[in-house]
Amino acid sequence: MALEEFVKLLENSDRLQILKDGKEVFVGWLAMLVMHNEMYERMRTDAVKKFKAIPEIRHRQWKERNLMKPLEPDETPEFLFSDLQMNLYYTIYI
Repeated sequence: MALEEFVKLLENSDRLQILKDGKEVFVGWLAMLVMHNEMYERMRTDAVKKFKAIPEIRHRQWKERNLMKPLEPDETPEFLFSDLQMNLYYTIYI
């Protein structure tokens, strides 16, 4: 399935991470990818090799507290759940 066909299954408000040949080529909202993006025009016919949903959980004030940007999935944070923010990224490998 081509990237162009695959993204039709998603919503414009979905967050994406696209990796091509192991390198990150896009991170952001689907709407920002398909609208006004020359990069999308170059890769829209590329075959989707793999897809997975990756949650990113971090402290809401990670910048102010000089914490790591993304948390490691196997580490237990030392703060309350109410202090956390979760974003879900659909990671597409092409």
